[in-house]
Amino acid sequence: MSGFESSFFVPNVPLIVAFLAGFFSFASPCVFPLIPSYLSYISGFSVTELTESGEEGGKRARKAAILHSLLFISGFTIIFVILGIFSGEAASFIKSALVMKISGIVVIIMGIYITGILNNIKIFYFLNREAGFNLKNRPAGIAGSILIGAIFAGAWTPCIGPILASILFISATLHNSIKGGYLLFVYSMGLGIPFFISAVSLNLFLTAFRKFKKYIRTIQIISGVLLIAVGILIFFNYLSIISLYFGNAFHYNIPYNK
Repeated sequence: MSGFESSFFVPNVPLIVAFLAGFFSFASPCVFPLIPSYLSYISGFSVTELTESGEEGGKRARKAAILHSLLFISGFTIIFVILGIFSGEAASFIKSALVMKISGIVVIIMGIYITGILNNIKIFYFLNREAGFNLKNRPAGIAGSILIGAIFAGAWTPCIGPILASILFISATLHNSIKGGYLLFVYSMGLGIPFFISAVSLNLFLTAFRKFKKYIRTIQIISGVLLIAVGILIFFNYLSIISLYFGNAFHYNIPYNK
């Protein structure tokens, strides 16, 4: 078995972190509660129509939601992957040790912010903004849904910005545009898969929402602590060491001298 093939059977630390970060972005307070509204907007059907069961109208609404959710996910995935490619490529021109140190510090700060400790510091006020997105006329067709997804990637940024910024700085430590793009693709899947599941069954999502909405704050704290831990690992170059230990084909390949 080649090294590339075997890499699928070992823990891939950066990708695991990226996927979890995507899920935590989905579960953030300004995304998770608005999922029904997003699905209604992109599908063109009301929440009531999307939750109807057994009726022809309900089936048609769900099919539309599934199709347009895939297009919507494609839209924001394209934007995030482009950002990942850019961050991976841009960092290749900077000294590896410096990128590791700066990325580690930024990820730690973003993690602390997500836990809520820095919320009252004025310099971080811009991260508290909730994105507004209001179009009177939804762009029609396949291209329209992809466009909406791309626009939402920017509209979501003030809300999921700390997590997204952390993943972008992790991608910068890879010093490789392809790996950076792939890392952000995995992040997008962490965000997109639960969104797609919600489109398949909005009733299931609403049931889960009623049960888990009280834990959103707890999820935020967990995601913040995870990023703090990852930031510390990056700062001391331990994340790449762990990846190498597991035989990770996605490892950094960065000679790092303290």
